[in-house]
Amino acid sequence: MNTPGSRLPYDSLQTALRSAFALDARRLAVLAALVLAMIQARTVVLYTLKTHVQLPGSLEVRYQRLLRFVQFQVPDGLFVRFALRCLPEGPLDLILDRTNWKLGQHDVNILLLSAVWNGFSLPLMWSLLPHGGSSSQTVREALMERFFAACPERTFSGLLADREFIGKDWFAFLARHDLDPCIRLPATATVGRYGLPVWACFKKLQPGEVRIWFRPLLVYGVALRVSATKNAAGETLYLAHRGRATTSLQRYAQRWQAENLHSALKTRGFNLEDTGLTRAERVSTLLTVVSVAFIWACLTGELLAAKTPPLRKKHGHRAVSVFRLGLDYLQDLLLHPSPASWQALSALMPRFEG
Repeated sequence: MNTPGSRLPYDSLQTALRSAFALDARRLAVLAALVLAMIQARTVVLYTLKTHVQLPGSLEVRYQRLLRFVQFQVPDGLFVRFALRCLPEGPLDLILDRTNWKLGQHDVNILLLSAVWNGFSLPLMWSLLPHGGSSSQTVREALMERFFAACPERTFSGLLADREFIGKDWFAFLARHDLDPCIRLPATATVGRYGLPVWACFKKLQPGEVRIWFRPLLVYGVALRVSATKNAAGETLYLAHRGRATTSLQRYAQRWQAENLHSALKTRGFNLEDTGLTRAERVSTLLTVVSVAFIWACLTGELLAAKTPPLRKKHGHRAVSVFRLGLDYLQDLLLHPSPASWQALSALMPRFEG
């Protein structure tokens, strides 16, 4: 980034982000520089990024500036409003999941809310858990309340979640907020008036078969439809939902997008787990930055795929995901500076503005 005109993408990104992130000029400058550096280096390690960021000063000055930035907590709601601008209008399916890793003896455990998009869910809001393992009802509710408060004008069709996210109080909370659950049940979950284990409702299920209980059942105190299906490996999925079974099973299948998101943020993208940061507020700020980079890569990949559809494998999936397509393209532009590459980068940035 040392060629004449190399500040063009840096300045353009600041301009594009300014409408979403109401930060002072110095912090906005670091945010833009970090996003570009993470894409160029594919890492979140600040000590490595100090050689990539387009900021003034010596290496030590730049590194200290990055350290100060992650000590700053980005105001709640700024990122979620930015992310929602990048999603289509209309009701969205939400996904609630966790991603975690260990740094020495320390657990970094993130409860992450995202939205179904295009093979990858887009991150919206998160909470850092002060322990390993599952989230509590209190933490889940607090995260969802923060989210609803940040975007009262948006509507959401449902919540997709795995077996961790169950319980009478949790299902009642979703019902109060008109958020239809599409949630996998453990085989031992009790349903109906008499508390029958859900596995007993779907005995002798055959591989590939989809079966729905003939009427709604009480599931953790809420009347829902319950369906089951078994895959070729013999694993059975029990699903609590509203609406048609086939539609709900297709919706639940999109929960895997959250796993793709986690993979993109970590080993297949930015290597988030390599950060040496463990304090919750610092990890949260770093996650904000890497999520902006992730969304930019996804939107870029979507644009590229629309112009030149990527090859598909025999099973029908893209040989290269929209995320990887966009990340490779943006990184290539940054690593091969020229007036043409700066122009191409700048042309991609107005998508951030809403």
